[in-house]
Amino acid sequence: MTAWVAVTDSNEENGCMRMWSGSHKDNLKEHNQKFNEGNLLTRGQTVKNVPKQETTPLILEAGQMSLHHPTVVHGSELNKSNDRRIGFVIQSYIGTNVKQVLGKNSVQLARGVDEFNYHEKIGRPQNLLDAKDIKLKKQENDNLQEIFYKGSDKKGKF
Repeated sequence: MTAWVAVTDSNEENGCMRMWSGSHKDNLKEHNQKFNEGNLLTRGQTVKNVPKQETTPLILEAGQMSLHHPTVVHGSELNKSNDRRIGFVIQSYIGTNVKQVLGKNSVQLARGVDEFNYHEKIGRPQNLLDAKDIKLKKQENDNLQEIFYKGSDKKGKF
């Protein structure tokens, strides 16, 4: 599951997220990799032939959030306003029964008990800018890069 938390208001004028309802029920959609300059997506991923009239804008006020399954076709358009659209993404919020098969990543247990032990557990940061925590964060980012770019012959800048 992915959670997107609006730090600022998110609306159609500033390029809010749009979802294609029901698109997660089909097979995974083929994504084109564009690596466009300035695109914050890992690979500049796009899905062809998304019927905009079947998508729903997720209009949020600052502090609200949306939740979605990662296979729901989703995206945002250009920000046509004179202000920023800022959000905070919490990705890979998964159950302990989900096994990462494309690489290695560690997890922080949010609640409950992990009866499957598929992931290495890491603790929360102990101090602001702690050297061990910074080293661990870099290693986890490197692990995610391996997962995000698996099968790609190019890497994005972000």
